[in-house]
Amino acid sequence: MSAAPPVPTTDRAQLVEVAAADLPRLVSLFDTDYPNLAFVHAVIDGAIPGRAWAHFQNGAPVACLVATTAPFCLAAGAMSPAFFAEAKALLAGHGDVQLVHPPDHGADVWAKQAGFSAGRRLHFTHTDFGFVAPSPAVPDGYALARIDTDTFSGLDSPMARSIFGTDGAQYTEHAVGFALVKDGRVAADAHGVIGGGLIEIGIHTHPDHRRKGLAFVVLAAVSRWGSGQGLRSVMTCHTDKRPSIALARKLGLTEEFSYPIAKATC
Repeated sequence: MSAAPPVPTTDRAQLVEVAAADLPRLVSLFDTDYPNLAFVHAVIDGAIPGRAWAHFQNGAPVACLVATTAPFCLAAGAMSPAFFAEAKALLAGHGDVQLVHPPDHGADVWAKQAGFSAGRRLHFTHTDFGFVAPSPAVPDGYALARIDTDTFSGLDSPMARSIFGTDGAQYTEHAVGFALVKDGRVAADAHGVIGGGLIEIGIHTHPDHRRKGLAFVVLAAVSRWGSGQGLRSVMTCHTDKRPSIALARKLGLTEEFSYPIAKATC
């Protein structure tokens, strides 16, 4: 068995909660190609609910944990065994957690020691600034609509609720979504988390309306809206989610890389 990775000097520090006014200081810890970067900026900008903790040295952040109210939580900076142990403790009561972290040497081992299991996700995007998603036809019997406060209040979408909460006014101010409606009920809804010049899109289809191509219609609508605002579309999914991978490719996005996550129920 190989020896455990060396413990960095940051191992003895504690993560402290960062006040809303100081959240922009954390941006420097995230590279421009960090996965789920829109979520980081959305929390910092107050566009989606979230909290953040950081380890400071000489007054500067050297590591941080950004937690959304969704499973997505994001770590950046200098990783250490203590970082993952503290993250696990801070996220107690959060439920399912997918902690995105840098692929540093030893990070997977330290995460496992703290009670996480390893996983991987895929990152899809496009590099063409002139990119515009396809415009598929709306299936007969459905109506495509921009999600407003009334539509948001009636959504039966665990994904939307976990990311955006229940405040429809905040949602319509800071996010965007489109829905396919049939007989007055939402059959499929797609949403974009906006931040840092990106729009990360996700989809939920009601079980009664699956396998009808609805997901592609609403995803494309969100992506086209983002292109009109000068935002680059991003989509991520687990490496084994074949339907999501197929949707990303059909949308015109290209797989850029895979990245590690640490999973746990906290």
